[in-house]
Amino acid sequence: MVTENITGQKRKYMIDLLRSHSISALVCSALSLGLAFYAVTAGVIKTIIVRKWDGFESFIYFTMISNTLAVVFPFAVEGIRKKRFTVPAWTAVMHYMATTSICIVMAFVMFFMVWVDFGEAYGGANIITHLICPALMLIAFFEVENGYIYTFRDRLLACLPFYIYLIVYFIEVVAIGEEKGGWPDIYRITDFVSPLIAIPILLVFAFAVSSIIAVISNHLTKKRQERMYSGWTDDMIPVEVRIEAYGLGRMTGLRGEKNNISIPYDIFEYLAEKYHIPVIDLLNPFMKGVREGIKERSLKSGHSVSDKD
Repeated sequence: MVTENITGQKRKYMIDLLRSHSISALVCSALSLGLAFYAVTAGVIKTIIVRKWDGFESFIYFTMISNTLAVVFPFAVEGIRKKRFTVPAWTAVMHYMATTSICIVMAFVMFFMVWVDFGEAYGGANIITHLICPALMLIAFFEVENGYIYTFRDRLLACLPFYIYLIVYFIEVVAIGEEKGGWPDIYRITDFVSPLIAIPILLVFAFAVSSIIAVISNHLTKKRQERMYSGWTDDMIPVEVRIEAYGLGRMTGLRGEKNNISIPYDIFEYLAEKYHIPVIDLLNPFMKGVREGIKERSLKSGHSVSDKD
């Protein structure tokens, strides 16, 4: 009986699919979006009033740029309504890029800036842009279940905003110089080492941050997949598999939009191979479940759905 209960709980993951992860991601994303907007606005105001600069000049700080990227809002609600947070691959990479950018800022502040100027590191609204928003973005990124495995190429792409900024920064600070209209060395990098040494160090530093995030994310993705598949025991008969495919379809119909139904083909492909069932024999009960779910939801809302719909 105990074994049956444990197996049942594992299979329940097939239907619920850790909706709590998507809810956490949604909450963290919403908070980071709101706080980033507040902090960026505060930064612009500070630039105008305190520094007497043009407001747009506040964006010479990568902190401001990376927090603007935080508006790459993961549609975690899809993970609440459907199988998981299903998005095109480029969207997953963009989310990863935004997270990496803001975490580079957090890591730079923690390992360097805080020892040079603690007030600039965490004073005022900087604690939001340098610590709170990056932490929220990181939690949201790890909580989103998009099933995507980030490659070496993705790790490089995730560093692209910072690499571009780094090139522009050193052109403005070193090649042009503040005296000739370039940027001031706001990060005081050249106070400690030569640009020829600083640039390679920062390139490697950014890639290290990107890689750590990717390794953790890939590990979590694989563990979640293993957890999901572990519930499908060898003693299951084909009719049980079809029943659960129907259950997943019904959940999708109840929660999703009928014109935007996501078919978990990767799961059906796995099950078809494991239990020697044609994929179509899983798609049919799934679509029947979708239909029943849509009907049930329509009846609850007072609308009828004809068989021709």
